[in-house]
Amino acid sequence: MTIREFAETIEFNLKYNLKYTILGLGAPGIGKSEIIRQIGAKYGYKVIDIRLAQMSEVEISGLIYPNADRTKTIWLSPEVLPDEKRDGPKTILLLDEITSCTKRVQVAAYQLILDRRIGQYTLPEGTIVIALGNREDDDGVYIRLAGPLADRFEIHYIEPDFETWKKDFAIPHGVHKFVMDYLTVKPEALHTQVPGDSNIVFATPRSWTRVSDILKYDCNVESMIVQHKIVGNIGEKEGLQFIEYCKNQEKLVSADEFMYRGASAPEHPDELYILVNGIVNKASFLSTVRNVDELSDEQQKTVQDVLRALFRLTKAEFIVMGLRNLLQMNRSVVKAIYLELDDENCLRFIHANWYALGMDEVMMQ
Repeated sequence: MTIREFAETIEFNLKYNLKYTILGLGAPGIGKSEIIRQIGAKYGYKVIDIRLAQMSEVEISGLIYPNADRTKTIWLSPEVLPDEKRDGPKTILLLDEITSCTKRVQVAAYQLILDRRIGQYTLPEGTIVIALGNREDDDGVYIRLAGPLADRFEIHYIEPDFETWKKDFAIPHGVHKFVMDYLTVKPEALHTQVPGDSNIVFATPRSWTRVSDILKYDCNVESMIVQHKIVGNIGEKEGLQFIEYCKNQEKLVSADEFMYRGASAPEHPDELYILVNGIVNKASFLSTVRNVDELSDEQQKTVQDVLRALFRLTKAEFIVMGLRNLLQMNRSVVKAIYLELDDENCLRFIHANWYALGMDEVMMQ
């Protein structure tokens, strides 16, 4: 599943107040921890992140010590665990790196996951437990979960997906154009780890974000320092290809040139693919609103300009691709704006291609 689908499985539990633990397994750097923090912010949960690989069993299970007259033992629970008075009524306890910690730590976490308690400590009612880890073939430290522990999880395997990363992370966080354009043409480069490969430097969504940050400060890819930093983040093979790609960026037709300065669309499919995504990204704000009334006049005009630009393209498959990407951002708002265009060619194309656009035929009446 994609990282977005994984998030939706967690949101399902929040919606119906299901307390059983979800375990997400996926390669490092694909945004597993980040999506939990986003969910916490979205629904008002405080996220308590415990990195189990850095913990001992005592730090998880707590200490036992005698009472004052030494007739009974008392359980001293770890301070890191959720406390309703301190953390509020709603918390997500994130048990990260569960497949990288020792068996002793896994056993210590067992009772917390199974019974929602350790010793005399009980998880607050408003706490949801989520666990994360890597898969066995991800070339990291991997300690197989005991069968009884694994049986207590709802387990999901998460795969990197460019379109999900682009929509949910790259566009909202302003990832650099060079990175976006390159991965648009080569989406498989988003994550390049090869199991068993001795090369420890490879591309991940996390490392591409670091490359984006570097380019925001200095996008001169002729600079040896910039080149070394790119290669140091995504590996030599991918890094050199990306650097060469960036050097040829000036030859590409930009969205602004095509939309506002009368430039012609390129003929090469890769260049046309980049242009269409650049045009659509001009309306990236669509994913942050619920209805047309929330758009400013300038934003509504931008969406209209984007639609008109897409219909200037001569290849129908690229028009469909652009429209589908727009509709994925905000179907109801895009539909309302293109209906106001009163452009017969536009409406005729959409009516003829409603199925390819993934639209309900009823919507087109």
